[in-house]
Amino acid sequence: MRVGFTVPPRKKRDIFDIADGFRERFRPLMGASARVPIDMIYETLHLVLPGFRFEVCDHAELGADHGQTVPEKLLIKLREDVYIGMCKGVGRDRFTGAHELGHLFLHQPTGFARSAPNASTPIYMNSEWQADNFASALLIEEQRLQRCRSIEEVQEVFGVSEAAAKARFRK
Repeated sequence: MRVGFTVPPRKKRDIFDIADGFRERFRPLMGASARVPIDMIYETLHLVLPGFRFEVCDHAELGADHGQTVPEKLLIKLREDVYIGMCKGVGRDRFTGAHELGHLFLHQPTGFARSAPNASTPIYMNSEWQADNFASALLIEEQRLQRCRSIEEVQEVFGVSEAAAKARFRK
């Protein structure tokens, strides 16, 4: 996990509830599928969140960052290769797209501390931990997860990477 910023504390259950509500808002795009259509959410989010925009940036602009979010500007930037992978259904890139949405919806500027966490900062106050949990909950619906019998099934059903499937399947 990257270092991130220190943010107001959030319980994992609260983050999961926010992600569940977000998924339900976009359920009509999913049909009967368990796969959250992250690419379609990016393309239509401006219809339910006025002012939202995203930019697809080249590698030179974002460098090693796969994405960046500026919550106060309702802006998400995705590196071009990540955006293409997200649209093609690549699990890791879908997670990145969901992760950046987590920053957008969890880290609005009010009370957002722009300092790096230190050794005494609790994990639940780390912006990266919070965004990872949002992405995991958004992409992997808890009720459907309970019916899965293997990590491979989680990957197939939800369109996530092996690492994401392992992390949720164990819990």
